Amino acid sequence: MTRRIDLPPYPRGWFAVSASTELARSEVQHHHYFGQELVLFRTEDGTAALFDAHCPHLGAHFGHGGRVEGNDLVCPFHGWSFGVDGACRSMPYGKRIPKTAQARRWPLREKYGVILAWHCPKGSEPDWEMPEFDDSNWTACISKRWEIAGHPQEVCENQADYGHFIFVHGTHFPRATAEPMIEGPVLQVDIESDPEAIEEKYRVDGPELVGSNCGHGPGLTFATIVPKDSGLTALQRLYATPIDEERLALLGVVSVGKLDHDDATQQYLDGLSQAVFAQWEADVPLWETKVYRPTPALNDAEGSVAVFRRWYEQFYVDD
Repeated sequence: MTRRIDLPPYPRGWFAVSASTELARSEVQHHHYFGQELVLFRTEDGTAALFDAHCPHLGAHFGHGGRVEGNDLVCPFHGWSFGVDGACRSMPYGKRIPKTAQARRWPLREKYGVILAWHCPKGSEPDWEMPEFDDSNWTACISKRWEIAGHPQEVCENQADYGHFIFVHGTHFPRATAEPMIEGPVLQVDIESDPEAIEEKYRVDGPELVGSNCGHGPGLTFATIVPKDSGLTALQRLYATPIDEERLALLGVVSVGKLDHDDATQQYLDGLSQAVFAQWEADVPLWETKVYRPTPALNDAEGSVAVFRRWYEQFYVDD
């Protein structure tokens, strides 16, 4: 990473590589994440897979001319076919498949509208899973992408930085209503608006909010924040995936709890998603220009930032 953000660039954990709707059956896509060339494809039966981009045979790039046949990825150079497990299944010539004809397969999960890849600098397999968002009352997702300069920790730290809410987003100052819940890769804090927590001249109008801010692994921050006593429900997810040591891919995803009428639900979903996307976009100039302070000068109302940073340290391993 640039010295502006002096942190290891690629934490260990699950990261979004695509929205599910962005990858069609039998499609092959070229991606660049974690400083590496990758290919993402979906088989005819709907299974998504992520490989290193170059064929283990003679190094052709699967993303430039490769194709899906049935449930296999076919190399554009010599026509060798690879299953979703990375193993070569067939060759159009020759009788013996080399044991080393094994494409590097990345552990992949497809959960609630997002395709997630496991990254570990040491190559270890996953030892925890991402959350399920499978409530039948949630609507389909609306998503939006950005590419920015930054680091996933800096993006996810927003969930613990209550002081910026009023100055960047124009919402009430929040406060935690209970002690943080920390369980392995999960950090959850229940919050509600506290208008009187800030000097009167800085107070804003608008609805008071209530809900939870959560971090799940190094690349996902999500919230269930809605107007207090409104009876509404919503889920806002922001995934931050390193492209290289200086750039991030952000995937914002919003869904809401269904209302009594479809038209009302759609209006709520459309309005909330646009508002949430605008709020994230307001953060981008800060993320792209701030520096990382390893020992920040926190005041007595900012203990949540220190809690977040201690929790996030678990996602760094030695290369």
